[in-house]
Amino acid sequence: MDASAVNRRASGRARKQTEIYSSDALTSSAKRKRDDGDDANMGEERGMPEDYVSDEENEDDDEQEPDEEEVRERKRQNRKAARAGPNKPTAQKKAKIHGVSLPVRPAKKRAPKKTKATALEDATAFGGLYAEVFSGNQTTSDVVGQLLRRFDAKEHETLAEIITFVVRSAGCAGEVTEDDVADPDNITNKLEDLRDEYQATNPTEYPLIAKGKAGSTFKNALVDFFDTLFRSMAVKGTLYDNKVLAENIQMWVSTMSSAPNRSFRHTATVVAMTIVTTLCEIAKESLVEAAKDQQQAEKERKKARPNQARIKQMEENGRERTRLYEDIEPMLKDWFDVVFIHRYRDVDPVIRRECVAALGEWILTVPEVYYDGHHLRYLGWVLSDTAASTRGEVIKQLHRLYKGNESTGMKNFTEKFRSRMVEIATTDAENSVRVSGIELLNLLRDKELLEPDDIDKVGQLIFDSDAKIRKTVATFFTEIVRELYAAKLGDVGGLENMEEALPEAGEDYAAPRAEWLLYKSVAETLASYGADDRLPSQIERSQADGRLVLHLGAADSRFSLAADALYDKLHEIRDWQAMAGYVLADHPPSKGKQNGTFAQLVKESAITDEEELIMLEIMYASAKRNLLSLAEQLKQPKTKITARQKDRITDEQAEAARHLTDMIPRLLQKYGDVPSTAAAVLRIESILSLPDLTSLQQDAITYGALLDDVRKQFMSHGTDEVLAPASNAILQAKLYGDLDEMTDEKVTALWDDVITNLAGLLDPATITVRGASQVEELTALSNNLLRIGRLAQVSNCIVPLEHSSILQPHTADGAEFHAPIDYIIGLISRGVPVASTPAPDAHEAALEDQVAVRAADAALFYLRWQLKSIVAAVTTSTSAGLTIDELEPVASRRDAYAEILQQLLEARKPSEEISVALASSLLDLHSNAAILRDVKPKPGMTDDYTALIMDLQPKAQTLIMRVFASCEKNYAKITGKKLEDNDTDQNINDDPMSDPESDDEEEEEDAGQTQESQQRRDNKLRNTLVAEHILCALTAKIIHALFAGVIDVGTVRARLERNKLRLGPNFKEVVAYLDLDGLQKKGGKGKKAKGKERKKGPVVRPDPKSHAIVTEENEEEEIEDEEEDGDEALRRRGLLDEEEVEQREDEEVADGAGREEESVLGD
Repeated sequence: MDASAVNRRASGRARKQTEIYSSDALTSSAKRKRDDGDDANMGEERGMPEDYVSDEENEDDDEQEPDEEEVRERKRQNRKAARAGPNKPTAQKKAKIHGVSLPVRPAKKRAPKKTKATALEDATAFGGLYAEVFSGNQTTSDVVGQLLRRFDAKEHETLAEIITFVVRSAGCAGEVTEDDVADPDNITNKLEDLRDEYQATNPTEYPLIAKGKAGSTFKNALVDFFDTLFRSMAVKGTLYDNKVLAENIQMWVSTMSSAPNRSFRHTATVVAMTIVTTLCEIAKESLVEAAKDQQQAEKERKKARPNQARIKQMEENGRERTRLYEDIEPMLKDWFDVVFIHRYRDVDPVIRRECVAALGEWILTVPEVYYDGHHLRYLGWVLSDTAASTRGEVIKQLHRLYKGNESTGMKNFTEKFRSRMVEIATTDAENSVRVSGIELLNLLRDKELLEPDDIDKVGQLIFDSDAKIRKTVATFFTEIVRELYAAKLGDVGGLENMEEALPEAGEDYAAPRAEWLLYKSVAETLASYGADDRLPSQIERSQADGRLVLHLGAADSRFSLAADALYDKLHEIRDWQAMAGYVLADHPPSKGKQNGTFAQLVKESAITDEEELIMLEIMYASAKRNLLSLAEQLKQPKTKITARQKDRITDEQAEAARHLTDMIPRLLQKYGDVPSTAAAVLRIESILSLPDLTSLQQDAITYGALLDDVRKQFMSHGTDEVLAPASNAILQAKLYGDLDEMTDEKVTALWDDVITNLAGLLDPATITVRGASQVEELTALSNNLLRIGRLAQVSNCIVPLEHSSILQPHTADGAEFHAPIDYIIGLISRGVPVASTPAPDAHEAALEDQVAVRAADAALFYLRWQLKSIVAAVTTSTSAGLTIDELEPVASRRDAYAEILQQLLEARKPSEEISVALASSLLDLHSNAAILRDVKPKPGMTDDYTALIMDLQPKAQTLIMRVFASCEKNYAKITGKKLEDNDTDQNINDDPMSDPESDDEEEEEDAGQTQESQQRRDNKLRNTLVAEHILCALTAKIIHALFAGVIDVGTVRARLERNKLRLGPNFKEVVAYLDLDGLQKKGGKGKKAKGKERKKGPVVRPDPKSHAIVTEENEEEEIEDEEEDGDEALRRRGLLDEEEVEQREDEEVADGAGREEESVLGD
C-alpha cells in the first residue's frame, strides 16, 4: 500500500506523513488466524443491529430463522419488562429518525409532523457501541474502558465500532466493517456509499438537531463519550504509544467533516471539535504538571542539603510531561488544518458557530499553541458572518479573551478589527448581538483599547429606540460621565478640597455641592451626543412652510428616556430635589479669572439653555421613577411589608409629592417664558396625575396656585408643545374629588379667557374672507383656536361656546352668528381660495389653512360633546328628555359644518394637507353620529334625536376617496412603490426623491458631499414616515366609517384593497381590519337603518343616499378587483389562510434550498 495514498485527505490535499501509522501497523495486529467461533464472538462484542445478517447466516436453512427471531423477541421483551417494573406503565415509543434512535425522551409530546426518535429500549435493541453509550445502563467511563480493552485485542474491529458509532450518530443506519478500516484509500468511497444510503431515506432531520431536550442531551452524550475516550487513551498511554486509534479516527472524522451531506458534516465537526478541546486540556495538564515539577526541583536545589535523587526524579518527570505535550502539539495543529480551516466557513451557520466556540476555548486553554495572530484572525473574520447566532458566539468568545489575563496580547487584533466591533454594537440588525457588542466594547474601554471617536459612537446609543440597548449602554455612558466629572473636579482642586471649602449643604438643596459638577457633566454629555441625532423621537410639521421639526409634546423625550436608562447606574441623578436646586440656582456667566473654590464651582457648573432643558427632562425621569417605585412598594402584599414600613413609605411618598408641588411654580416662574422649557416643567407636573399617585391628598391652596400657573402657561403659549401637557394637567386636576369645585372655577375662568381672546381677534364682517387679516392676527387667531380645541378635549365646551355673552350675535353675507361656535364654524370657510383677490404668499396661505383646520377641530369637539349630552338626556331616568327646539340648533350647526367641509374639499386639491385634515373631520362627524343608532332610550322618549344620524352623500364620498387616492400616490412617489393603476405611475419618477436608487447614484456622483447625502436620506426617511402615517390614519377613519354604516361598503372596500399588498406592511395591517366580523355581519350592504326624518321644521334630513352611484371607471375597477385574485376572495370568506399558505411556501423553498445547497465552502 502506498503511504502517500494512505495519508491523502478526501479533499485531495496531502498532509504530513505520520511516523507510526502505516499499512504494516494495521496488519501486524491482524496476523493471527481466526476461526468461525472467533468471528461469532466478535459479532456479539460489536453488538450488531438485530436486522444485520452475516454471510454465514444466509447459508443457514430457513427452518432455523424463526427460532432466532423468537429468541431475539424474548430478549427484547425481557429487557423492557426489567426496565418498566411491575407497576410502571409502558413508556410511549418514539419514532426513529432515519433509522437511528435517539437516546432521550423529548420534554413533551409534539405533533407528528416529522419522524420521531425511538425510546431508550430501542437504542439498546439497536446494539453495538451506539447502544452502550446511549442506553444509560453503564457509565461512559465503563463503556470506554471496555472499548479500549477490546482495542488491545482486536484493533480493526474496535476501530470499525467507533467509526460506525459516529456514522449512526449522524442519523445513518449503515455501518463500517473491518475491511473498510483496513483500506484507508477507500474511506471517501465508503462514506459516499453511506451517504447515498442515508439520502435514500429522504431525511428531514438528524439527532443533533432534534427538537426539545433530545438534541441537546444527545450532543452532551456524544461529546462526553469522545472526551472520556481520549482522556482514557492519554491515561493509558494509547494516545502516545499506539497512535493507530487516534490517527484512524482523525482520518475518518476529517473526511466525514467534508461530506456534502449536512448531517455527516455537522456530526463529524462536533466530534472533531470535542477531540481537539480534550487534547488541549490534556496538553494544558501536561504543561502545568511539568512546570510544577520544575518549580519543586528548583525549590529542592535551594535547600541546604538538597536530595539529588528527588531532584533527578522531578526533572525526569518534567521532561516526560514535556514530551507528552510535544506529542500532542502536532495533533492539535493537524486537526486545526484538516477540519477547522474548512468548517469555520461552512454554509451551515450552526457548524460555523460550533467552530468559533471551540476556537475560543482552545485559545484560553492552550495559549501557547493558539494565542497568536494566525489563529485570532479567524475570530475577527467571523465577526462579519451573515448569521446573527455566529456573530453572537464570536462576541462571546472575544469577551472571554479580553476578560482573561492574556488580554494584553490582543492589541494588534483590536487595531485590526475594532471598527467592525464598533459597527456591530451600533448598527447590527440583531439587538441581542448589539447588546453583546456593547458589553464587549465596555470591556475594551476599561482596558483603554478604544479611540475617542469609538467611545462617542457607542455613547450616542443612549438615545437608541430600543430600551434594552439603552439599558445596556448605560454602564458605558456612566463611565464617560464620570471621567468628565473627574476632570472637572481636578479643575477645582479635587473633591476633598472642595468639600472642605464649601459649607455643609444638608437638606438645603439650593446650596452649592459637588454633585453640581456631575449634573453639569451629564447634561453636557447628553447635549453633545444628542446634537447629532438625526431622527428625533417626535416629529411635527411646521405651521408655516411644512418643514419637519422636533416636537416633544406629552410623550417622553429622548433625553428623559436616556435618563430613565441611567437611573439605575448613575445613582446621583436619583436625587431629583438636588437637581431642582441646581437648575433653580442662578448661574451667572463667569467674567474673567475668578479665585476661590466657590467661584470655580460656579464657573464650572454653569449650564447653557440647551443643558437647562436636558436637566429638566432628567428631573422628570428621576422624580417619576422615584414616586412610582414608592407606589410599587405600597402594592406589596401584607406578608412582605409591615404596617410600620407601609406608614413610612406613605409618609415619604406624600412628602415627595408635596415638594414636587411646591417646586413646580418656581420652575414655571423661571422657565415658563420659553415653550420648550415650559413644556418640560408641565411634564414634571403630570407626574402627580399618574394613576398610582392620584390617591395622594393635595392641599387646596397650593394646588390652586399650581392651576393658576398652568392657566397662565396655557394662555401665554400657542404651540401644542405647551398646550398638550397643560390641557392634560387640567384634565387630571378634575380627578381629585375634593378639588372638583375649585377646578371647575379655574376651567370656567380659562374658557372666559380664550373666548375673550377670540372676540378681540375677530372682525364679524370678514369672518369667512380669506386674506382679510394680517399675518400677526392670523398667528394669534390660529393659536387661540388651538387653545379652544385643546380645552374642548378635556372639558365640556357646550356652555362656553353657546351661551357666552362675550361675542355678540352678528349677520354677515347671509350667515347668522349667534354664539362663539357659529363664529368658529364660519372660520372654516377661510380655507376656500378667493379668485377675485390676490393670492396670499405661502406663509400667509399656510396660516389661513391652519386657521380653517383648527376651527374644524374645535367645532368637531363641540358636536361630540353635543352627542354625549343627547345620549345622556335620552337614557337617564331623571332627564326630562329632548325637544325639537333643543335639537334644531345642533342640527343646523351640524349641517353647516358638513356643508362647509364639503365645499372646501371641492375647492382644494386632494393632494394638499388641508384636504386630508378636512376629509378626516368629515368622516369623524358621520362616524360619531352613528352611535345614536345603538342608543336605547328610556320608555316614553321620542326618537327625534335620530334625525342627527347622517350618512355620507355620494359626492362627499367621492371627494374623500379622491383624497385617499392622492395619499396613496404621494406615499408611492416618496418610496418608489408602484401602484396597480398604471395612470398613477407616470409621474412617480418626476421627483428624484421617488427613485429608490437615486440616493446611491447621487452618492456615487458626489462622493465628497457625504453630509448632504446623509441629510437627504434622513429627509427622505422622515417624509416616508409622515406620508405613511397620513395614509394609514385616513384609511383607518374610512374603515371606521364603514363599520359605522355611514359609507358604501362595496365600492369603497374594493378601492381600499386595490393596493393592499403594494404599500407596505403597516397599510396592509390597517386594511386587514375590513375582515372583522362586525363588517361581515353587515353583509356588504353599506348603510343600515337611517334616522327618522322630520316632516316639518328646519331639522331636515338630507336626501337618502343611493345604494351605489358608480361611474364607468368605477365599474371597471370593481370588475378588475373581482377578477384580480381568487385567493384573496377565498381568504376573506375564511376558506384560505394566507399565513399558512405563506408559511408552507417558505418551508418548501427552504427545503428546496437545503437540498440544492449541499455544497461546502472551503472544500
